Amino acid sequence: MGVDVGAAVSRGAVAGENWAIRHDDTARDALAHMHISGIGVVAVVDAEGAVLGTVTDGDVRRVALAGTDLAIPVIEILNRDPAIVSSSATDDEVLALLRDRHLDAAAVVDDGVLVAMRTLADLQPPGASRTAVIMAGGRGQRLQPLTDRVPKPLLTVGSTTIVERLLGALSSAGVRDVYLAVNYKAEVFEERLGTGDAYGVAISYLHEHKKLGTAGALSLLRKAPTEPFLVLNADMVTTLDLARLLDFHAQQGAALTVASFDHRTAIPYGVLTLDGDRVVGLEEKPQLRSRCNAGLYVLDPGVVRLVPRNTAFDMPSLVQAVLDAGMTVAAFPIIEKFFDIGSPAELERVLLYFATGEEDQDT
Repeated sequence: MGVDVGAAVSRGAVAGENWAIRHDDTARDALAHMHISGIGVVAVVDAEGAVLGTVTDGDVRRVALAGTDLAIPVIEILNRDPAIVSSSATDDEVLALLRDRHLDAAAVVDDGVLVAMRTLADLQPPGASRTAVIMAGGRGQRLQPLTDRVPKPLLTVGSTTIVERLLGALSSAGVRDVYLAVNYKAEVFEERLGTGDAYGVAISYLHEHKKLGTAGALSLLRKAPTEPFLVLNADMVTTLDLARLLDFHAQQGAALTVASFDHRTAIPYGVLTLDGDRVVGLEEKPQLRSRCNAGLYVLDPGVVRLVPRNTAFDMPSLVQAVLDAGMTVAAFPIIEKFFDIGSPAELERVLLYFATGEEDQDT
């Protein structure tokens, strides 16, 4: 439930009902408002509009990662010590406060009532353009004969192709430089996507002359990006705002972040809990909950040096190499819709999703 917090008061200040939620709203409500506002933070206010605290996108995702239902009251996860400024605070003052406290936004409060939010993203100078590497070299054999003439990433789902959806999502997240690793039917990608101008990005093609796996094509980069960059498989569909993943990586201080999704496996039998040969419990048809790799990552530039040149090398091996080097790997939970189109059944599921117009209901 949104709260009207008045009008914007200065540069970097944004107001509107999607910047504030009531204290009796849920974590899911908070996430929905963040999706609409486009910024990963909301203020939590009481009935009189007084600020009780703030909740970030990361706060909500940590709830999901712990396996807790997002129906949890937002009051249970809020930061009760938010940055608060008056409408007369200068840009430099607010920016210094946010940097000192490592926060993304400050609540603008006059006479004890929230009137706007001021964000770090709007106050600091624009950073370098973001980079992404899309792995599109696979043959898509499990989807034959559909992929006999068209590479899997160029299959149409809804109104456009899988890879074009990804390019649009990358552009919306501020990515401008896209490297597309291709092998099977590489010329079809180049004919369809060209230079990327139509999608608001600049595409450079990395040609794999042999199979290099899900990470090996990183060795084809002529020079590593200078900032953390996205690496993603070309056969996924998601409603995730990829900027949230990049922000999460920056906040974690990790060398590599793995995006993950929740998968549940039903066991069609009653499962016994045993103590030796004694039964101490019986659960009928339980579900096993697993946190699975989504094939979507953020890498620090230095990670690229761990990829062997011109050798087949998969992402699980790269993750292990990062861990063996004593560096941190973080897990980012995808709460939004996510499809990994690796089988006919999953392709059918995503086609049904778009055919029923369900995507129009997602925030």
